[in-house]
Amino acid sequence: MFSIFKSKPLIEQSSADWIFEAYEWALTHFDSQEFFARSRLIQPTNEYFAGSVSSVHEKAETVYTHTRHYAGLTHWPFKLQAPESYQYKPSPQLVIGGNAEMLARNSVTNSMSTIASEELLYLTYNPQQTLKPEDLSSSFAHIMAQYLVIQSQYFPPGGPDYFAEGTELLAIFMGFGVMFANSAYTFRGGCGSCYNGQSNRQATLSESEVLFSMALYCKLKQIPTSDATRYLKKHLKSGYKRALKQINREPEKLNALLSFRHIARD
Repeated sequence: MFSIFKSKPLIEQSSADWIFEAYEWALTHFDSQEFFARSRLIQPTNEYFAGSVSSVHEKAETVYTHTRHYAGLTHWPFKLQAPESYQYKPSPQLVIGGNAEMLARNSVTNSMSTIASEELLYLTYNPQQTLKPEDLSSSFAHIMAQYLVIQSQYFPPGGPDYFAEGTELLAIFMGFGVMFANSAYTFRGGCGSCYNGQSNRQATLSESEVLFSMALYCKLKQIPTSDATRYLKKHLKSGYKRALKQINREPEKLNALLSFRHIARD
C-alpha cells in the first residue's frame, strides 16, 4: 500500500540499466583513478572559465582550453581551428587502442607525457555557439570523448550504434554533467524572437537521461545535492532529485561501480 508514496522513476528502467552499464564501461577503459581522485563537476562560472577575450575566436579558444584541461587531455595532440580554416578529414589512428597508459588522463597537472603524433586531431566550432559557452564547452567535451573512443576502439554498451550516446555519457563522466544538462534542451520562448537554433548544441541523450547520468556521477563522487544543483536551470532541479532517488534503489549496481574506487587506489 505504501508504494503510492514512491516517486516516479525519472527514466525507463532499460535506459537506467544502460547508463549503469555505460559507467562500468567508462570506468573500465577511461581511467577510474582520474574519475575518483581528480575529476570535478564543472560549473558554468567565471571561476571555471576565466579569461578576457576580444573576439569570437578568442572566446572559443578560451572555452576550448579550459574544457581540454578539465577533461584531462592536455597531452593529446588536439588543435582548434577557426571555422573558415577547418577542413574535415578522417581521424588519424594514434596507435592507442588497447594501451591503457595512453588513455590515462589528468585534469590537475600537465605532467602527462605528450602523445607524439605527426598528425593532429582537429576541432572546430560554430561561431553562434560562442553566445552560449555552456553549449560550446559541452560540444568540445563531446568531440574529445568521441576521439577517445575512436582512438581506443572501446565502444559503449550496444556497440558502434550507440557511439553518439556513449560518447555523450563519457563527457558527462569526465565532469561536464551540469553543462550538458543545461544545454540538453532550449526553450524557444513565446515569440521565438530570441531563439537562435545555431547556438544550441546537438544533443543525443534526452534531458532526463543527462540528468540521470549527472546524478550518478555525483552519487559516485559523493557531491552534495546543493553543490550539484546550484547552477542547474531551475526546471531541472526536481528531475535531478528524482534521478537520485531512482539511483538509490539500485544498491547492487552502485556498489559494483564503487568497487572501481578501490581498484583505482591499488
